[in-house]
Amino acid sequence: MLIRISGQHDRVFLSGAEFTIGRSEDCDLVLSDSRISRLHARLIEEEGSYFIVDAESRRGTFVNGSRCSRTRLQHKDQVTFGVPEITVSYLEHEPHSSSAGLLLSQLSVHGDSSELEQLRLFLEAARTLRGGGIVTDVLRRMLSCAIKITSAERAFVYLPGQGNKAVLACGVDAAGMELVNDDGVSRSVVDEAMRTAAEFITADAMQQNGLAARESIVAHELRVLVAIPLRAIHPTQPQAAESRMHGVLYLDSHFATRDLSAVGHDVLHALAGECAAVLESAKLLEAEEGARQYRQEMAIAASIQRGLITHPKISCDFAHATGYSLPCKEVGGDFFDIHAGENVLTAIIADVSGKGVSAALLASLIQGMFYAQLDLGMELPKAVGVINRYLCSRVAGQKYATLLVAQIGRDHTLRFVNCGHVPAMIASNGVCSYVEEGDLPIGLMEDAEYHLIEKPFPPGSRLCLLTDGITECENAAGQEFGIMPVEAALLGPNPVAEIVAQFQRFCGGREIQDDCTLMFVEQIS
Repeated sequence: MLIRISGQHDRVFLSGAEFTIGRSEDCDLVLSDSRISRLHARLIEEEGSYFIVDAESRRGTFVNGSRCSRTRLQHKDQVTFGVPEITVSYLEHEPHSSSAGLLLSQLSVHGDSSELEQLRLFLEAARTLRGGGIVTDVLRRMLSCAIKITSAERAFVYLPGQGNKAVLACGVDAAGMELVNDDGVSRSVVDEAMRTAAEFITADAMQQNGLAARESIVAHELRVLVAIPLRAIHPTQPQAAESRMHGVLYLDSHFATRDLSAVGHDVLHALAGECAAVLESAKLLEAEEGARQYRQEMAIAASIQRGLITHPKISCDFAHATGYSLPCKEVGGDFFDIHAGENVLTAIIADVSGKGVSAALLASLIQGMFYAQLDLGMELPKAVGVINRYLCSRVAGQKYATLLVAQIGRDHTLRFVNCGHVPAMIASNGVCSYVEEGDLPIGLMEDAEYHLIEKPFPPGSRLCLLTDGITECENAAGQEFGIMPVEAALLGPNPVAEIVAQFQRFCGGREIQDDCTLMFVEQIS
């Protein structure tokens, strides 16, 4: 089964139980349009049929013009995603190629049994190529058919290597035996076909001007010689010059057996096109498998990262803390941690520069180092300084992180160090205030100094720590979420739940562009 995408791709083969469609690079089918949701829809196979399921997308999923949440797809169904320029056609089988149609029309006129045999061989090869399987086996079957069509002695497929140099991929002789070397092949013809996309089809190379003088042809007394570029012609790019070069189909023989008829030429061209198509499909399948493994690895990484973050709610007899984090990718560069000791509750929030895997790796490193420093009982400025020097010695300013670590003590004192992070917000007696003091982010300058800030923190006082992914998040109208909703919620009965609910309503299903993390700490006695 396959789908054909208007104006973007020729075809994409479906395999497996689930096939994802969206703007994210992690989807099986990536539609690079800002109006498409990161994960827009899924194709799910059930009992031999495919169902399209909308993934709560922003603009919806439509089948034949009707919006749907889940629909079984039929042959030739037209699927759109709220964007009229992008249409996907679902095909349960691939239409006959134009080459096959041309051969049928020609053979209906000629009625030659030998040409009918050629057509049978061609269609047999085409079905083999479209049937999938191991690429080498498919190419070997195709080469055997090409030998029967041309009565050549040998057939080879060459693929482009380094510097576009032709590299042998597969070879077969007339007895069906695999050829592991190409001794006696006219390498000059193969290299020229690979380099210039020129084709050579001749029944007597010794008599044809331009070929008779080539040393390899003379030395090996080659008569039949065929070298055809393997090009998969796309319907949207019918000109050969615009099609992609996948390699060269080469055949030769020491005997000038018979003239290659016009229909024979068409068969060879069609066979070369089918060979290019299977190579292209193999690359798509390889890329799909790579993407599947990547998604699996990212899912594992996300699970590990979630496991590294402490429980989102931790309480002790004098304070309690709540955290919330939402990465914009599978793994994120934000993290929070809560460490409850006998007399101190420590809250850490950090935002590593960048997004994705590199940011997540550095975030995990910082989190682990900080946890180790706390277990040693190290003072906050000294602990931050140790981590900063380590990062500077390893990443040399290529990556950095803003960080804020706060300790709420049993003595009703708030102590914290701010390393270039969003200012801490304190709510006390119904009034919100900000602590603007701070130092440089960690990972920028090895000799940076960090200072402890102390504030009174009586019972009932609240501390809010967040990353700029929340305040700078934009809705569809381009408006920022800002700090005002956070201030209002901080004075309410359930701050984190209220801020998260307002934030989700503000986004309205729109994908966030940065990691978002929020922490709330309250002195209770």
